Amino acid sequence: MRLDDDFEENNGGLPIIYMALGVSFFILLVLCVVISVNKDKRPSQKKDTDVYAVLTDAVKPQESGAIIEADVTKRVASDLDIWNLYPDKDKDDDDPIDLGVTPTVKVSPSVSATPSPTPDLNDGKHVKVTYRDGSEEWITISDKIEKNNYDFTNLVESGGKLKYMADGKNISFMGIDVSRYQKDIDFSRIKEQGIDFVMIRVGARGYKNGNIVMDEYFEKNLNSAIEAGLDVGVYFYSQAINVSEAEEEANIVLAAIAEKKITYPVAFDMEYVENDTSRIDTLTRDEKTLITAAFVNKIKEAGYRPMIYGNKEWLLKRIDVSKFTTSAFWLSQDDEHPDYPYKYDIWQYTTEGEIYGIDGAVDMDICFVDYAAQ
Repeated sequence: MRLDDDFEENNGGLPIIYMALGVSFFILLVLCVVISVNKDKRPSQKKDTDVYAVLTDAVKPQESGAIIEADVTKRVASDLDIWNLYPDKDKDDDDPIDLGVTPTVKVSPSVSATPSPTPDLNDGKHVKVTYRDGSEEWITISDKIEKNNYDFTNLVESGGKLKYMADGKNISFMGIDVSRYQKDIDFSRIKEQGIDFVMIRVGARGYKNGNIVMDEYFEKNLNSAIEAGLDVGVYFYSQAINVSEAEEEANIVLAAIAEKKITYPVAFDMEYVENDTSRIDTLTRDEKTLITAAFVNKIKEAGYRPMIYGNKEWLLKRIDVSKFTTSAFWLSQDDEHPDYPYKYDIWQYTTEGEIYGIDGAVDMDICFVDYAAQ
């Protein structure tokens, strides 16, 4: 405020110097108060050690012995300086985690990448299976299952028929397998061409409705082949979905071949249907193994030699062949040199064979065991 003109007169004539000292002291006091207040308002300079204080503040040990509940509801993640202590790391620089599969490789748009090929495990310890959908898998060859020891450099082909030679002699047996699809067959002409045996279909179970149908040419094929002097074995096309159905199929086969001269095995043929779904598609490997065993055991009990037919995928992945130590196997693999590693007695090497006495294609087989002599 502005001082009155009569101030000195009205205060009893105080010397002017005392008034000046009083005003100066008052101004100095006000300045000290202002400086003190502004100092408290300056931002603090936090250190890294303050992070620990913030994190542990809610759980400091009490001094009075009373229970103290931590006030944690008033803090949120963003209140903690620890989130900013370290710079973000680019995840693309991380080493890939080994999960047993090939990691995905990230490449900048300016660089072209070539996918790594499937590793070749053709080392004698693995065998490759190609599934119906075209996918492939390398399978470890088991040491607990008997291997075959065939040397396919000993194969000799003549007129579409294969022989297995040793020391210049043929030690194999040529054969075919037939059903109603070959219709009328001249077995005498077939015998003249060096065919030793024939596997004849007894019947089949429908892959949709499950009904059993006898092959309409079975009786004729069986009798004609035996009359022509061929060794004969039989097979049944199964679509059994349980043990009971498999035993039913075996009993039908046994009734059909009763009192017939069967010198080759009685085979169980279960397989997937091409280009369609079938009633066995949902069966597990164990279920198919049990069903196969039910058929095989019935045939063995009746005194015949049981055999299991299948392609490489079926024998390696769809049934457990290790369970069949006394059964024979019939491999279907349309290849120059089959790579199925385990023991088999018959190899069906083509489904497109040609032979005089049959109109159209026929399955061709080679047998490495002299069943007729057994």
